[in-house]
Amino acid sequence: MLRWRGIMDDPAQNDCTSSNRICLIVDDEPSIRKYLRAILDQEQIQCLEADSACQALGIIQRLNGRLDLIVCDIKMPGDMDGVDLAYSVRNMFPAIPVILISGYADVGAVKKATAIFELIQKPFEPEAILLAVRRVLRSLEETSSLRPSDAESV
Repeated sequence: MLRWRGIMDDPAQNDCTSSNRICLIVDDEPSIRKYLRAILDQEQIQCLEADSACQALGIIQRLNGRLDLIVCDIKMPGDMDGVDLAYSVRNMFPAIPVILISGYADVGAVKKATAIFELIQKPFEPEAILLAVRRVLRSLEETSSLRPSDAESV
């Protein structure tokens, strides 16, 4: 079993195993991160947390993209918002699905991003997040099953 000990600065986030899906939750509000973590726990998805897009980008880079999913708020303080993060992730690690959450769906950049990324409107019910997560993970599994395995190429 693979453990990523020492990669994260927060000891509470160091216990990620390869047997489970791993999601990075990005939101500047601790209560929203806690709520999302509780929802994702229902799917046995382990969660890492970041309180800004810049912090999330650092985590993603340190993990070299070894994430199954990112759930990210769009509007956050700082130089980078959730849409910027989603596009950066898409450029660096195109296989990582990103689900954006926002209460501001009428903003132009948000409308453009929804053509590429999944969007969940705030406030949301747990089932809305679970359906989106299941959909993107199912799509990820289908895509990875179409690729030749490493064992076949040896």
